[in-house]
Amino acid sequence: MTTTPQPEAGLVKLTGTITHYRCARAEASFVFTDSDRTALGVVAIAAGIAGLSGQAIATAANATATEEEADYVEFELDGKPVKGWVWRSPFKEGDQVEVVAEWRDDHYETAGIARPVDRIVALYPHCSRGKARHIKNAVKWWFFGVLIWLVFIAFLVFLTAEDFLPTMATGFHYAALGSYAFFGLMTISLARKWMPFVRLAQKVFATLGWPNPGEIDLVKTSKAQRKPGDPGEYGTFYFRY
Repeated sequence: MTTTPQPEAGLVKLTGTITHYRCARAEASFVFTDSDRTALGVVAIAAGIAGLSGQAIATAANATATEEEADYVEFELDGKPVKGWVWRSPFKEGDQVEVVAEWRDDHYETAGIARPVDRIVALYPHCSRGKARHIKNAVKWWFFGVLIWLVFIAFLVFLTAEDFLPTMATGFHYAALGSYAFFGLMTISLARKWMPFVRLAQKVFATLGWPNPGEIDLVKTSKAQRKPGDPGEYGTFYFRY
């Protein structure tokens, strides 16, 4: 008696040629539940401070709804059925790709697709950075974002006050500390909210065999490798590694 081999559990890397390719633009809820809707305005502001521009745009757009647009792809990879969501799919029939996916009942559910010939990669929505880079990016934009805001406030104070009294200096000092604490808590909250996507992105990077997956920042590498003719969606919804 022979048994049918079972697909390997967990994320695996598949390589091959895309056939029977289908891609549909659709809406789905990737981030927030209904209970999150009341906090979306604050989250959108914190997203901008943390330097997560794509996420900030998506969050602001979803202030009254939790669904976002993304591409749902279906294809076969050397006979293996593959399905899943990516934020934007630049792939086509006949592409030679590497797919990171997990077996689900009757198909592989993909979390990332890479095309080595031009180093293009598309990932599950909101995935773009490893954990270490995500934390560093959030800290950087928290510090510099609040610093710029404080410089602006100080300029207004000097502009409107005849004498910058010691009491005003003390008040500004406490305001600075309070601002960093307040926006720091907002940034920490946002960074934690996006951590599931960060962990997934890092797993995809590791499965693809990329070195130092925690330090990968596809937004940064894509910006450095932008080429003439790259569409506006490049660098935000799909990337170059």
